[in-house]
Amino acid sequence: MLYPEELIEEVRLRNDIVDVISSYLKLERKGKTYFGLCPFHSEKTPSFSVEPAKQFFYCFGCNKGGSVIQFIMDIEHLEFTDALKLLADRAGIVLPEPEDPGEREKSRRRKEILEINKKAARYFFSLLTGNQGVLARNYLKKRGLTEKTVRKFGLGVSPGGRDELTRYLMAEGADGGLLVDSGLSIRSENGTLTDRFRNRLMFPIFNIRGDIIGFGGRVLDDSLPKYMNSPETLIYNKSRELYGLNYARKSKSSKLLIVEGYMDVISLHQAGIDFAVASLGTALTQSQAWILKKYADEVIICYDSDAAGQNATVRGLEILEKVGCRTKVLLMPEGKDPDEYIRNNGPEKFKNLIDGALSLLDYKIRVKKNMYNQNTVEDRLELLNSIADILAEHDNSIERELYAQDYARQYGISLESLQDEIRKRMNKNHRSEGPRKINSPASSDLPRVDNRYGELEYMLIIMLCMENRLYSTVAKKYGIESFKDEGAKEVAKRLFAKLEHNNSCVLAELLSELSPSLSSYLTGLASKKCNVEDTEKAILHLLQKLEILYLEDLQKQTIERIKNEQDGIKRQELGLEFSKRAERIATLKKMA
Repeated sequence: MLYPEELIEEVRLRNDIVDVISSYLKLERKGKTYFGLCPFHSEKTPSFSVEPAKQFFYCFGCNKGGSVIQFIMDIEHLEFTDALKLLADRAGIVLPEPEDPGEREKSRRRKEILEINKKAARYFFSLLTGNQGVLARNYLKKRGLTEKTVRKFGLGVSPGGRDELTRYLMAEGADGGLLVDSGLSIRSENGTLTDRFRNRLMFPIFNIRGDIIGFGGRVLDDSLPKYMNSPETLIYNKSRELYGLNYARKSKSSKLLIVEGYMDVISLHQAGIDFAVASLGTALTQSQAWILKKYADEVIICYDSDAAGQNATVRGLEILEKVGCRTKVLLMPEGKDPDEYIRNNGPEKFKNLIDGALSLLDYKIRVKKNMYNQNTVEDRLELLNSIADILAEHDNSIERELYAQDYARQYGISLESLQDEIRKRMNKNHRSEGPRKINSPASSDLPRVDNRYGELEYMLIIMLCMENRLYSTVAKKYGIESFKDEGAKEVAKRLFAKLEHNNSCVLAELLSELSPSLSSYLTGLASKKCNVEDTEKAILHLLQKLEILYLEDLQKQTIERIKNEQDGIKRQELGLEFSKRAERIATLKKMA
C-alpha cells in the first residue's frame, strides 16, 4: 500500500460517491439507486447505477464497477495515487508523502518540475520587460493586449541563444536530468543540453489549480514551426488540460467557449468574455470533453471556418455529444478568428455572435446545405434526404418534429412525406443495430475465477462486508484455509484482517484496495446476486453450498481410493466414510 489503509478509507468516506459522480454526469434517482448514462461506453438507455447506501457504482452494460476511487481512476485516467490525491484535495485532506520509494521519488520530481517551471516563467517575463523583449512587447501591443492582461496570463519571451535558459536554471540549482524531464531542455546525441524554446513569445500553461505545468511558444517571425508546446511530462498531459480553464471555471457564465489558440483565449478574457478556453495543439479529446461538461451547462465550439476547422468542429461535436454536453457552434465571419474580430468590431458584437450560435442540428444541416447548390431538383432531393438522415439520428423527438416542420415549410414539401422518410431511416437503423454491442473488458483484464468455488466464495466475502457481525460464524465454518479460489483467498485475508483489527469493513472500503477488474467483478456480483433481505440466512445458505461442493469433491476422491485399495478392511472403512458423507450431503441439500 502506498498510504495507510486508515487514510485511504478516510478519503473515501469524505467523498460521497453520489456527489462525486454527479459532478461528471447526470444521475436520476429510482428507488434507492441512482441511474445515468454510462461514461465508459456508448449507450442510449441508462445502465450505469450508483448505490448510495453501499457507496459503489456498477454498469450493467459494460460491467465496470468499484468505489469512488475506482471511478476517479477510470474517468480521469489516473493511477491510484493520483486519484487519491484528487479526492483528498476535494475533501480538504492533506496526504503525507507516500510510503513506496518509487512513488516518493515521483512525487518529489513532480514538485521539482513545478518549481523549475515557475522559475522559467519568471525568467521569461523578466526578459519580456527588458531589452530582449522589445519585439515581443511591440507584437503584444499591436494585438491590443494591456499590461494587466500580460501579467495575468504570465506572458514572456524566451532568449535567442542556444542554451541561455538552461545555463540560468542550472545556476539556480537545477540538474540536467530535471531540465530534460521538465521539457525545457533537450539533450543532444553528444550529451549537451540546449533550450527547447528559443526566441519565442511564451505562454505558460496552468492547470486547474494555477500551477504552471508546461509552456507554449510562438515565433515572432516567419520561421517554423510557428507554435511549439512542451512535451508530455510527469505533470503535463495535453489531452487532459484546457488552456485558460484556471480562469474560465471562475466565470459567472454557465457556458464555456472553446477556441483554437492562446491569443484567442487571452483576447476574449480581456474583452470580458471570461469563459473561453482552448485545447492544447490537439483535437478535442474525451477527457477534455468530460472536463468541459463538469464546468459548464453549455459548450460552444468556435473553430476556424476553413475545411480543417469544420472537420475539427464535427469531431468535437461528436465527442461532446457522446459525453452528454449541450453544444452549439459559433460561426466566425470568413477568414476571421475571435482575436481579430474583437479588435476590429469590439466585444459587444462578438457577444452577439455567441447569442446567435447554432444548435447541433442547425450546424449539421448547414454543413450539408453547403455541399449542394440547390439549383436542381436532384440537389434539393439529396439535401432533403441528408436532412432526413440527420434528424433520424437525433434522440429528442420534440426537436426532431420542430425541425421537420421548419424544413418541410422551407422546401415546399408536406410534413408527412419528410416524417415518413425519417421514420423509414429510424426503423432501418434500429433493425441494423441488432443487439447492442457492449465494449466488454478483454478476457485478459478479467479476474480468473474458479468455476466451481470462486463465485460462491466471492459472494460470501460480499455478504460478510454487508453483515460484519457474522464474521466469527464464517471464520469458524469457512476460514482462510478453506478458500479454494486463489483470488478470493487473497481478498478474504484482507477482509478477515480488517475485521480482526477493528471489527468493521464495508464493501466499498475493500474495493478501494483491489484492482479495477476485481472491483468490477465484485460490484457486478453485489448488484446482481447479493441483493437479499436476510443476509444472515443468505450467508448460511452459501456456507451450505460450499460445504456440499467440498464434500462432493471428497466423495470423488474416496471412490478412486476404494477402486485402488487392495486391503479389504480399509475398503470397508472408506465405504463407511462415503456413506456418512452421503448422508451429510443429502441433509445439506434438503436444508438448501
